[in-house]
Amino acid sequence: MKLKLIPKNEQELSKLFVLIFPLTLLLSSLLAFLRDSYFTFANLLPNNQIFNYGFLDRLNTKASFGFVYATIICLTFAYLFSNSLGRVAVLFPLLFLTLLGFIGTEFLDIVLTFFYQDNLNITGSISVVFLLKILVAFGLFGLASLNLLAKKETTIFASAQFIYGAIVFYFLSLLIARSELIVFTDSLLITSLYTSTHIYVGISFIYLSIIHFLMTKPIDATLFSKTLSSITFWGFLFLLPWTSYKYYFGSVLPNWLENVSIYLSLSLIIPLLAFTVNYIKTTQTREVEMNKSASLMNFSVILFLITNVLHIVSSFENLLPLVGLTNFQNVISYGYFGSLVLAAVSLTYYLIPKLFGRSVKYSLLEDLVFGGLKLTYLFLLVNNFLIGINSGYSWNAAANAGSPAIYGEGFNIVWSLVGINYSANTFISLLFLGVTTLFFISIIRTVSSGEITTVEEMVFSNE
Repeated sequence: MKLKLIPKNEQELSKLFVLIFPLTLLLSSLLAFLRDSYFTFANLLPNNQIFNYGFLDRLNTKASFGFVYATIICLTFAYLFSNSLGRVAVLFPLLFLTLLGFIGTEFLDIVLTFFYQDNLNITGSISVVFLLKILVAFGLFGLASLNLLAKKETTIFASAQFIYGAIVFYFLSLLIARSELIVFTDSLLITSLYTSTHIYVGISFIYLSIIHFLMTKPIDATLFSKTLSSITFWGFLFLLPWTSYKYYFGSVLPNWLENVSIYLSLSLIIPLLAFTVNYIKTTQTREVEMNKSASLMNFSVILFLITNVLHIVSSFENLLPLVGLTNFQNVISYGYFGSLVLAAVSLTYYLIPKLFGRSVKYSLLEDLVFGGLKLTYLFLLVNNFLIGINSGYSWNAAANAGSPAIYGEGFNIVWSLVGINYSANTFISLLFLGVTTLFFISIIRTVSSGEITTVEEMVFSNE
């Protein structure tokens, strides 16, 4: 296995991020297990300034929706963006440094959290690191724009369009998080908008960029409809940023904003149907059979569809009071993030033979990885769905009876309904930790001792 310290092209740069991705996923799963352990076994484990649920939850959020997410952006940009444009990257040395800075600032953010736990913004970052993240994101946005302008054709492949959109919304989410929080309403408003732009739109767009690649080139299929891809892109772009306000139903947010969020959430059915039809029709044109890693792609699509359906259904008048201000919002975030992880793992197994010249031996180890990832995210969504519905129903029933369920006997009743589910989260995160460990071992084994195969030649033009 050859890995150059300073890559000369997109292919060598992609190798670096293929190897970094399993490490970031392993770190995220470890922090998730520690966080859930300190929730379930708080009385048995030592507690201090670092080892407590609140701090570990903040670290896990940064690792998952920051470090892992940034690594996948870098991987897709290094490999898919140039492939989609069909030309070499403009200012490649600067692009290399920018992508390293992109994931470097996320890692630095995690490290400095151990030393600076005060004066943090809504993302849990200190001001200096957050400014660095904005500068690097702006640099990547500028380089992506230059590469698009350097493309002479009037149209581009869908993957590049979604990658560019994800970078734009990543940058916007950072600018939104810097807004001043004067009153409590501002905090809810900014937090909700940050969640929509950073997680709902950004993660969805990177996921869709990977899927539009995996459902065509690896299986020799032809994209069914560019029009449906455009409907998917513009539909999610205009609708998703407004859809998280509804989860603060009955709070201090303006009623008109909650109503707009409800109606636009229902409208998500349009881009969702466009994507579904495009995916089914495109995969039906495949020329070769799908390998085992493609099963993750199929399951990620199912997970993505379920997440969006729940996002739409939660807008119904009878359900919204039950899911507002509960763990149900985590179901949506975990659903989008889980879809992205599954698609990125599938992409990783596709890229190893192409980049490293080592064929993947789909053995029992890989079967355990694929099956474990599917079960983990399925259990995670179902478990948090039950927590959200049960807690929301109990709180509403208690409030209607004039007996708040946030303390005393009312709280004990609610905890009796959801306590087992919170404990189950610990065992789900332990399963995820085991699966990500196997995934890391599988990748290392393949790139170091897999059978030698032909390396893909990435021949691009300068036009």
